[in-house]
Amino acid sequence: MASGNNETAPLYCGSGMDNFHTSYKNMHGYVSLVVCILGTIANTLNIIVLTRREMRSPTNAILTGLAVADLAVMLEYIPYTIHDYILTDSLPREEKLSYSWACFIKFHSIFAQVLHTISIWLTVTLAVWRYIAVGYPQKNRVWCGMRTTIITITTAYVVCVLVVSPSLYLITAITEHLDQLDANGKVISSIPMTQYVIDYRNEMLSAKAAALNATPPSSSPVNETLWLNVSSLITSTTTAAPPTPSPVVRNVTVYRLYHSDLALHNASLQNATFLIYSVVIKLIPCIALTILSVRLILALLEAKRRRKKLTSKPVAPAASNGTKSVINGKAADRPRKNSKTLEKEKQTDRTTRMLLAVLLLFLITEFPQGIMGLLNAVLGDVFYLQCYLRLSDLMDILALINSSINFILYCSMSKQFRTTFTLLFRPKFLDKWLPVAPDEMAAARAERSAVAPALEKGRQQPQVVMATTTTNITQVTNL
Repeated sequence: MASGNNETAPLYCGSGMDNFHTSYKNMHGYVSLVVCILGTIANTLNIIVLTRREMRSPTNAILTGLAVADLAVMLEYIPYTIHDYILTDSLPREEKLSYSWACFIKFHSIFAQVLHTISIWLTVTLAVWRYIAVGYPQKNRVWCGMRTTIITITTAYVVCVLVVSPSLYLITAITEHLDQLDANGKVISSIPMTQYVIDYRNEMLSAKAAALNATPPSSSPVNETLWLNVSSLITSTTTAAPPTPSPVVRNVTVYRLYHSDLALHNASLQNATFLIYSVVIKLIPCIALTILSVRLILALLEAKRRRKKLTSKPVAPAASNGTKSVINGKAADRPRKNSKTLEKEKQTDRTTRMLLAVLLLFLITEFPQGIMGLLNAVLGDVFYLQCYLRLSDLMDILALINSSINFILYCSMSKQFRTTFTLLFRPKFLDKWLPVAPDEMAAARAERSAVAPALEKGRQQPQVVMATTTTNITQVTNL
């Protein structure tokens, strides 16, 4: 998008960006394919483990919805990266740019963005739910119950589809082009065959001619350069012939995803779409997640401080009956909480830390995309071509890694997840040489009661009895 009639298009990204884009593009197909395969396996395992009866809880329901969205993104991206990156040099041009593939690209541009938006808002929901659990535990079951969580997840899926899909669908269209190839298969020229593209190019040529006629001859070279920059942004091809044209060997009909007629004649629609993408889909959730993450960290520190105060601070010298509670000449410590309560609090902290890691990783990958989208809406097509498109592969791989790594976070930070995963997928023949320790089973059940107390209410007593040893036999007696 040009900024005026007397200056050339600004340079936002130099040759270094070109070099990076060229070098990384050669490996992007293979890197993204590996990430997608591993991410597909990881998210499938997440869904299997998180949907077990003993794992059911509002938090795990949100994580399951997140895993379903991430799994769909992985599965859809695999054919895209194979066709557009890995096989791109071996396919004939008419097959590489066939009509069916153009339809898939249109589907890919909408589907991937819808699923990313769902993931973003489910992550925000996760942060809100966790903040309520930590900051307002007495209201947690009322505000964040299982029924409310399921309704929220379903609403996120439905609303994101309805909000994101129409705008992306309206600004793009499949256009037909006639590519002229030389003997080496290199494109000599590409001629649009779709009528609205032809009409739009004619309008731009007329506007250019009128601008040249109204401009003094001394500034013609500058305006000519400006028009060439503008035309290269609006059309996907150029009409300028090379100095020594190669003979045309064959013509092929190809199909590309291009700006729709509505978008070409309504610049505000394109800007609104990019603003929705950058602000509503990216920046607002990222800002909300940043605030919630800070509040969660502060709540964790406050909970740790309170727990330390309750478990270590001495009681008052005088008891209720007027006597002093003294042991070895010192005031007795405040009675400590029982092991079940402490285990629940520790599990709450572990879960919060795990979810904080998920949120922070999400922010690292999504914040740059939101900023790039906002710059694209503000600076226009020049920034889009010079910077945004050249960084799109890098942003894609960061988003894919973010969608794949949650399994590692769950395994490394949640003992309950590890134990459930082990019980589900551990080969039985290993039990003979590497049996599962009884305390791991007891810990899993204790964590289960901490995460989903409503589901496990009827089974808490046998779990406590199984987990009890001689060191806490008093707890069993109290039952």
